[in-house]
Amino acid sequence: MPFQKNHKTGFTTNREKPLTSSPICFRVDKDLARELKSIPDWQEELRLELPNLI
Repeated sequence: MPFQKNHKTGFTTNREKPLTSSPICFRVDKDLARELKSIPDWQEELRLELPNLI
């Protein structure tokens, strides 16, 4: 049975600004990808650093 929209136990976030529904993808070389993924909580670290780049 699929999950119903607007269900009382549906997903919620505690973020100030919710994330987009579609991810941003980019390619890097294998060594860089391995190093990036070795950083604890690397996705959140990248989200925090990205505004500084822009």
